[in-house]
Amino acid sequence: MSHNFFDCHTHTEFSSCAEDVTLEAYTEIAATTASAFAVTDHSAQIFYSPDNRWGFWSDEALPLFEEHREGGEERIAEYIAAVRDAQCGGMQVGIELDVLPDGRKVFPDGLLETLDVVGGAVHSMPALRHSRPVEEIHAEFRRQVEALASHGIDVLVHPYRLILAADVPVPEDLQRWTTMMAREAGFALEINSHYQFPEHDVRMVRFALEVGATIAIGTDSHRMEEFGDFSYHEQIMRKAGLTPETWQPHIFRARTRQHEAAAE
Repeated sequence: MSHNFFDCHTHTEFSSCAEDVTLEAYTEIAATTASAFAVTDHSAQIFYSPDNRWGFWSDEALPLFEEHREGGEERIAEYIAAVRDAQCGGMQVGIELDVLPDGRKVFPDGLLETLDVVGGAVHSMPALRHSRPVEEIHAEFRRQVEALASHGIDVLVHPYRLILAADVPVPEDLQRWTTMMAREAGFALEINSHYQFPEHDVRMVRFALEVGATIAIGTDSHRMEEFGDFSYHEQIMRKAGLTPETWQPHIFRARTRQHEAAAE
């Protein structure tokens, strides 16, 4: 039987790669069930102009960012307002944060702090796109993780997906480095069920347990059938040596920042 975890990573129609997920559907779920989850759409696909949603994933990412900065900041602010307005029950307001190759966040200054959950993603790597040597790809990965950490992310989502999907190896020393970064910078590492890499996920959880880093549960739902299905996450944690009696202290659960601010 699947447990009711906090899902740190879901998508709506605001993400261009989403399928049948909608903010309206999540609002209904939050209003009528005990589900706890964060809505976290891709910052770049909201920030970049509607006629070039995938511009961030190209070699024109930097000039397009500058060209659309004003409109992008307005679109992000409108997005946050829309999700916050729909928020109810266990729904939290978040973002899947993208960073440019120079480390700048694709997001307006001053707004990350208003969110309940900030998931950081390594989504676009020029070194990978141009088939550079493995050492350069790993170095770029480290730079992007460091940049995301500097922006105060809560969770590093699907840490190695981009590299593994390109059939580039992710050795143990890179996973250990990422795990130590997570512990030192205070962000969690996501078990992601949208694209599954069991061997690396089990190793990631074991390394996290060794050093005291936190694990996050994310469905990365692009389809409604993915939402609420935590069977993969349970499988990975069990293989890493955790049981339902022992896994709760190791799992990330967001604190709602708007509630904290109101209490101060």
